Amino acid sequence: MISLKEKKILLMVSVISLVFITPWPWAMAQSEEEAYEYNRQGMIAMSEAEFEEAIVNFQKAAALAKDYQIRGRSLIYTPVFMTAWASEKIARGTEACREFQRFLEIAPPDAVEATKAEHARDYLKHHCGR
Repeated sequence: MISLKEKKILLMVSVISLVFITPWPWAMAQSEEEAYEYNRQGMIAMSEAEFEEAIVNFQKAAALAKDYQIRGRSLIYTPVFMTAWASEKIARGTEACREFQRFLEIAPPDAVEATKAEHARDYLKHHCGR
């Protein structure tokens, strides 16, 4: 049987754990803001044909806020799709295959633009043995 003192300690540890595990709204907002900025920088790099730099920025954006997590702001294109597309542009086939597949797996059906999904499926079919 657990003593009253042990119960209090367990309760305190549980509460402290929740404080550190539960994301705070301001922290989520900050990471979404950072993700948006990395994604924007990636789009700029893409427009300047700086594909390796674009990939780095898109990967940072995707690590901070998963595709379709940011609401109320246009991502233009999602970081995972853009990582795949930039990888395709510089002939990183293995990475492009992985990221296009990942894009198709995580994108909700109502959020996928037909042209992006079609491009991803076509690339996988013709370059990835799928």
